[in-house]
Amino acid sequence: MQRKTIKILDIDIDIINKQTAIERFAHLVEQNSHALVTTPNTEFIIKAQSDPEFKNTLNDISVLNIPDSTGVLWAAWFSSLKFPQNPISILPIILIWFGSLILLPFCPKFYKKPITERVPGSEFIWPIAQLAAEKNYKIFLLGGAPEVAKKTASIMQAKVPNLQIAGTSDKNPNQSEEILAQINKSNADIVIVAFGAPKQEKWLKEYLPKTSCKVGIGLGGTFDFIAGTRKRAPKLFCKLGLEWLYRLIQEPTRLKRQLAIPKLMYLVLIEKIKVNLKKTNNTQRH
Repeated sequence: MQRKTIKILDIDIDIINKQTAIERFAHLVEQNSHALVTTPNTEFIIKAQSDPEFKNTLNDISVLNIPDSTGVLWAAWFSSLKFPQNPISILPIILIWFGSLILLPFCPKFYKKPITERVPGSEFIWPIAQLAAEKNYKIFLLGGAPEVAKKTASIMQAKVPNLQIAGTSDKNPNQSEEILAQINKSNADIVIVAFGAPKQEKWLKEYLPKTSCKVGIGLGGTFDFIAGTRKRAPKLFCKLGLEWLYRLIQEPTRLKRQLAIPKLMYLVLIEKIKVNLKKTNNTQRH
């Protein structure tokens, strides 16, 4: 299957929707190639700017980077805009950037190009479960607080008939040898890891090839949402791209992490100006 991506601050993001994402995921399981799948959001992109290993994992190891936030969709839209190649183009770039940020909470659908929709990991886990049940694949759940993975497994199996959860573990990355033994004993086909980014992606980069699993994916706090230890934002917040605000209200300590949102928007603007000025200079030389 041909892969189409767009770069956001030098991070590859797949131009994909939920349906094509699960089709690609199913194809990867069939290939049986220890494929790493990630779900980049705003925090991923910002963390990768100062973490070369994480950046390498996203760009060179992961074979599918599923867009998981409205900020990523906006950044893809703004990055894909074409502006006149002359020095005064900086003004319209800034004006459109500023206007788009004001309108973003009110018209999120306007920014669904070239990426048509965000695919939250907390939702993507269910198509994965359905695929596994239909194809008789076994899933291993790794990470989360004590007992959360077990509770998540029970809820998932109750909601998805014939789903096989081969095993669960709430061990941490420092116990990787024990984790590998558990996964390989279970003979799982898919491992879903909830260590949080970038730990889960780095762990999969190093250890996925040593497991029986055909595909590995990091899904952060998804187990908490399913197990009910943390509430997900109401649908209206999700629809408006304000899930980050709801989580901040729930957990004020996330403030530092949420600063990734304005930082992404600022860096995307600066990159757009630099790229346009470079093109302008090249045009003038010729």
